[in-house]
Amino acid sequence: MKESTIGLLMFPIERSGIHPTSNLIGILSSLTREPIPLVTGNAGRAFENDARVRFSGVDHAGGGSVASRVLQNIATQVRMARRIREVDGTGTWLFFFGGEVLVLPMLAAKLSGKKVILALPGHTPLMMAPARDRLLLPAGILTGITCRLCDRIVLYSPALVDHWGLGQYREKITIAREHLLDFEAFRVKVPLDERPMAVGYIGRLADEKGVWNFVRALPRLAADTDLHFLIGGDGPLLPAIREFIRESGLSERVTLAGWIRHDDLPCHLNRLRLLVMPSCTEGLPNIMLEAMACGTPLLAAPVGAVPDFIHDGVTGFILAPNTPEGIAASVIDILGRSKLTSIAETARKCVEQEITYERAVERFAAVIEGLGD
Repeated sequence: MKESTIGLLMFPIERSGIHPTSNLIGILSSLTREPIPLVTGNAGRAFENDARVRFSGVDHAGGGSVASRVLQNIATQVRMARRIREVDGTGTWLFFFGGEVLVLPMLAAKLSGKKVILALPGHTPLMMAPARDRLLLPAGILTGITCRLCDRIVLYSPALVDHWGLGQYREKITIAREHLLDFEAFRVKVPLDERPMAVGYIGRLADEKGVWNFVRALPRLAADTDLHFLIGGDGPLLPAIREFIRESGLSERVTLAGWIRHDDLPCHLNRLRLLVMPSCTEGLPNIMLEAMACGTPLLAAPVGAVPDFIHDGVTGFILAPNTPEGIAASVIDILGRSKLTSIAETARKCVEQEITYERAVERFAAVIEGLGD
């Protein structure tokens, strides 16, 4: 297991990718003697001085016209492919965030005789679909190519095979998770019935997260209840959301917290009676597991691996329909229930049993060992 170095490559990541990447580096570090070659950029430069890795930076500007975005993407992929060719002693490359569209780096790895693992924390084409991105079709084509080229595909849940349309690759798919939780930090610090009457959303402010459904539910909730609301995160929809809240006269009832540092999440989660996750697509969201650990009940759309953890009325609540009206009605119904504390306690026990370092290492070790089959 420890004779060959494992390399880790990701499309230049945003801040939200730092914590999952750190978890994965920790897991892989236990499976190899040497520091892990890491190729990424942008917010990923947080790992430049991390002793667990040999960092190789490739940044990506993005933005502009469709043609400009295509050219920028190609240029980034060419630089990443060169980095792969420059790294010595790496028998396996694991492609993580955005890896499903990185055809050129994957070709470089395969032509160099390397094994390739494609770990999918999300599905880029599905993430692009709600915003009707004009590069949706090319992203889908690239994903098909990388799924064929790679030796293994790692998903968070068997449910994602069909949800993401990956049935034809079933024989090379295996299940593993890099999710880890610090249960000393993410714990119940404020009992649920002593928290403010507040409901929140924490996540990227983008179309694929369904955040508009939550935001558009706020006027009705504000009219029918005394609730206060938290919206934590940043993203392309922030200016429009801020304007909607102002025009709706909700500025005194809604806190726009902006980007929340990971270390500050337990404090925010312990101030909420309910966290709403109206996503259109998901893998296995960290914020869901972190909320469960903090004893914060969840109302979540049944997408991705969410139903693996959220069992309606047992460990949380399934959102249906995922509409502003559905969210408003569900929030009012849930907060009127008497067994919320019991549900929150069951949810915490669930993640304590399922999300462990030992289990994560065991599953990734099995993935890598299976490459020799």
